Amino acid sequence: MITENVIKETSMTANTNPQMDSLTEKIKHQTEGRPFSIHHTDVAPAVKKVLYIHCHTELEFFHLTEGELDFYIERNVYHMRAGDAILIPGGLIHYATRTGDSESACSFDAIVFSIKMMVDALPAYCGKYFDSAICNSITGVCCLTPNAEWQHAVINSLTGIFDYNRTSLDQCELAIRGRLLSAWQLLYNNIYSKLIAKHHALPAYPMLNKCIDTINSNYMYDFSLADLAAASGLSEGHFCRVFKDVTGFTPFGYINRVRITKACGMLTGTDKKIADISARCGFNNISYFNRAFKQIMKESPSGYRKNFKNIT
Repeated sequence: MITENVIKETSMTANTNPQMDSLTEKIKHQTEGRPFSIHHTDVAPAVKKVLYIHCHTELEFFHLTEGELDFYIERNVYHMRAGDAILIPGGLIHYATRTGDSESACSFDAIVFSIKMMVDALPAYCGKYFDSAICNSITGVCCLTPNAEWQHAVINSLTGIFDYNRTSLDQCELAIRGRLLSAWQLLYNNIYSKLIAKHHALPAYPMLNKCIDTINSNYMYDFSLADLAAASGLSEGHFCRVFKDVTGFTPFGYINRVRITKACGMLTGTDKKIADISARCGFNNISYFNRAFKQIMKESPSGYRKNFKNIT
């Protein structure tokens, strides 16, 4: 895990409350009450893990300014070189490790923001440009390279935002919001409009969204595939296909991911025994909980608890 003595980070934010029920980072994702924050991080030589494993409800634009790394989002890995950027939707577990020369410079910029900061600033009919399945699932991940013209334009909007990291909010807040909207317009034009049209063309999409909300709120419940399919008004086979197409996960893969995320919050925010946490999160078998946790988080529950305390 990265510790403060090997990372020099500048941002507009303060430390978070470690009791929060989520895999949150050390810094708040708000600036003086605003629903966004900007960060710059310089990684010391020989540090392998550039970004520790975590997640947050907000979206994040990550821009690699120096170095080379592998960026992990859930089970997917994206190789990044200096100048590349990536959009991480909310709620996805992610981290990054250095590749190439371990002694070379490595640094990155990031803006973490709530989608509401854009939605709330627009008239209601503009809601068509945003979709919860994109803003909160693996289908919304977007890799950006300066070699593609429209992606280069998105990166330019982002670098303009990062230039404001040390500027008074009074002098840059409107510009930051405007640049985010410009970046989102390009994403919508080139990628998201097609995904949104595809999702909304599904007759069962409204019911599927309700099903996902039910899982998020009742993750400890022992759902059956028949329960979930019936709640969406679909056959079991059709439900599985549509669910994965929209979220990027199988139904039970998604349930496990939600349970593990909740377990991480309990591991870092309480002193409860691991067996108790396992049961509270819907796992009837502690051995299965340990295997599922390690598969998703890349370390054991006890190791995660210990390492999280070392960085907070």
